[in-house]
Amino acid sequence: MRRFLARRLVVALALASCASGCSDAPSLVPVTGVMTLDGKPLAHKNIRFIPEPGTLGTGAGGDTYANGEYILLAVRPGAIQDAPGVPSGPYRVVITEPLIPVDDPIPQATGSDPAPAIGIPSSRPRQKQVPIPARYTKVETTPLRVEVPPDGGAIKLELNSQ
Repeated sequence: MRRFLARRLVVALALASCASGCSDAPSLVPVTGVMTLDGKPLAHKNIRFIPEPGTLGTGAGGDTYANGEYILLAVRPGAIQDAPGVPSGPYRVVITEPLIPVDDPIPQATGSDPAPAIGIPSSRPRQKQVPIPARYTKVETTPLRVEVPPDGGAIKLELNSQ
């Protein structure tokens, strides 16, 4: 009986210590910023921070708003939602078009009318999209390199079309 209680106590202590700091997930620091192309805000684009060798974690990403601002979110293994921030360290930055246009609002149902199906073209004219220079769209060719400091902060991403 004593041996059984001793084992339960050891298991309980091990679980408690693991819960308080036995995580493989690196700590995240908040990162926000503005992305511009030739000095003008680059709206509605997808940003990915790809970790350089030696940087912990799997990176982070986000979308730019109409004014070019962005907030990074990290995907954590086993998490049910993204977490704000990214581990500190060096990154390559890749810019791509979002899979779903972010300038279109999600259709809402009104009264008894069902919401229109996603993928049906809207009668509203779409905003003209500024193309991303091709060199920024692949991890192998992007010239964008950033260092996320240990406390995080604002990182301005300045792209140019030349």
